[in-house]
Amino acid sequence: MRELPASVGQRLLWLMDHYRGQQHSLNEQVVWHLRGDCDVAALQRAVDLLHERHESLRTTFVARKRQLVQVINPPRPVELLRVDTSGHANPREAAREHIAAELSTAVDFGVWPTRPTLITVGPEHHIFVLTMHHYVSDDWSNALLSRDIRALYQGEELPEIGWQYATWADWQRERISGPDSTALFDHWRGQLDGARLVRLPERAEVPRGPDEPAWVSVELTIDAHVVQGLHQLARRQRTTLFPVMLSLFYLVLHRATGQSDLTVASLFANRSRPEVRDTVGFFVSMVLLRGRVDDAEPFTDLLRQVRNVVMEGLRHQELPAQLLPPGLVTGEGRTDDVMFQLLGSFVPRADMSGDELDDLEAQLERSRFALEFVVVPQDETLTAVLMCDRDRFTPDWAHQLVKDYVQLAAAVVADPHRLPTA
Repeated sequence: MRELPASVGQRLLWLMDHYRGQQHSLNEQVVWHLRGDCDVAALQRAVDLLHERHESLRTTFVARKRQLVQVINPPRPVELLRVDTSGHANPREAAREHIAAELSTAVDFGVWPTRPTLITVGPEHHIFVLTMHHYVSDDWSNALLSRDIRALYQGEELPEIGWQYATWADWQRERISGPDSTALFDHWRGQLDGARLVRLPERAEVPRGPDEPAWVSVELTIDAHVVQGLHQLARRQRTTLFPVMLSLFYLVLHRATGQSDLTVASLFANRSRPEVRDTVGFFVSMVLLRGRVDDAEPFTDLLRQVRNVVMEGLRHQELPAQLLPPGLVTGEGRTDDVMFQLLGSFVPRADMSGDELDDLEAQLERSRFALEFVVVPQDETLTAVLMCDRDRFTPDWAHQLVKDYVQLAAAVVADPHRLPTA
């Protein structure tokens, strides 16, 4: 058993959770549908080997005064919980309800950070669910875990891990506090000098009813032919899909607020070191991305600008936005009030296919931010999802924002050399 200081990211997440009081929203999940017979003994061995392979999965946490300490435990057998929904009238729906309940049930990080479960839906349909505290995993890590559990179950070899998470955490602390920190801070000061937070509606015009959910969730699909056009546009501009979708988000915010200078938050993978390509842990770093919309310029000009902003953000992602000097970005609210994400934009998600995508719905019905806009790849389409605080935004306002986004996507594919007007 080894005790070490928590990483910078874990400590920031702990402080955010402390002040916002939403522990249930700090769960992560990997879901795997097993078709055919399930060798429960082989799955149990795979679960044990998975925890032996990744130190993060056996790391617990303790708060000491104002510090979070991570405790790396030695490998040990891990209980595989069993649930049987085969006797229900609708076994698949009962399984989905259990998966959602698992996600909303807090994981006690002081006892053990994971909760593996095997759900029996039928004789030839089982679902493996690994629920984890967010301190030990992130989106990239979830993809690794999905790959690893399948390989271990089937007896396949896996690549060696370069650094375990604790080694990287030491490196990051040195990077942020050592000689390289000056360049990191100078970059973000230069990027964000004079930036203001997005001016969002302060309060919904129609108050939330007593039985109405605290969050609004809206999702609309971007058709496959439009998605194909967006990919083609990205290739022509020598970029990826992320800057394209972010540029569309700047446009829709420009329409909704009238602001031309827009700064939004995003979560980057933060894995610049090749040693952590196969390492599981909480690596993500929140960065602030500033875009400027000029109504006189074509969409391609905006896209080139955003591409450069994203590339520079990637080069300087080791410094989380929460560590920037207070007041660098002015305006009312928090710097993470507006969050944009393209799910799986920095790593392919092996667990995001078929039924597994359906089971992501529970994860997309929660948010830790006032307004979170997520673009989800789904087969050949994209789903635009908006989650926002009902006390600040009405369902009609939220639906219109997503509708505008989908329409803008089609408009720029039709003619990327002009900026779509309202």
